[in-house]
Amino acid sequence: MLAPLRALVNECLTKWEGTIDVRTPEEWSASPVAKPVVIFDEAHLTYYWGNTFRQRLWETFYEVSLTAELVIFLTATLPEWMRRDIELMGHFDRKLWVDCGNQRLRFAPKSYLRFPGKTLLLSFLEEERKSAGCTLVFCAYRQEVTAVAELLRKKGRSVLTCLGGEAAEFSRRLALVGTCDFIVATTVLSHGVNLPLIQRVVLLYEVGNEDFWVQMVARGGRSGAGYEVLALEKPPGIKWNPVVNFLKILWITLRIKIHFFLRQEWFLKD
Repeated sequence: MLAPLRALVNECLTKWEGTIDVRTPEEWSASPVAKPVVIFDEAHLTYYWGNTFRQRLWETFYEVSLTAELVIFLTATLPEWMRRDIELMGHFDRKLWVDCGNQRLRFAPKSYLRFPGKTLLLSFLEEERKSAGCTLVFCAYRQEVTAVAELLRKKGRSVLTCLGGEAAEFSRRLALVGTCDFIVATTVLSHGVNLPLIQRVVLLYEVGNEDFWVQMVARGGRSGAGYEVLALEKPPGIKWNPVVNFLKILWITLRIKIHFFLRQEWFLKD
């Protein structure tokens, strides 16, 4: 089995060590072996990451396609055109696609609130009273993860962070604390890594890619639990009322301004 995330490999080894050979693509290429059946987990990442910063994904994919008798692809988000492209890149005797998901959420959020800008969204997170559940915040850049985490900690919230390459260490820290108020991360947590029950997903940038959007939003409401999404873009594929959204944003903006006014200290000068 090939998995693109180190934390996912570690989790699989804990469950199946001795019964299934689980590796990252880099580990496979460093010591290639001929296996009759090979599973590619999160197969869509071969296309996205392999074309950008993880070229080893494509190299390993090609090596496996030449030697394996059966290749099984696992993914929850894979459009038909991408599947064809992936198949054309290899030489397969037999292949099987499992749980493609067709870019649809299994459980839609109970509410989806689109904010007109990042500043208002961050102000809302700052001002809101502490909620009972865990909020997962996705940031576009590593520096933004650090800045947002510090902002929330100053408000007395418990925060865990995760950047690319830190998924295994994040899983270790999460196991120690169990849960927290906020998890702030890059897209590394959109795939594979086990999380506590997420009651709110926050997207601090316009994702643009529907596959990644589905993966990120689907981190909330696992097993059917209710969750909400706060984002900067219109939701693809789910019901959303722009008029209701406008009224909610208007009320949030007014509430933030009132809170800001009440916090000010007014001094009379002689």
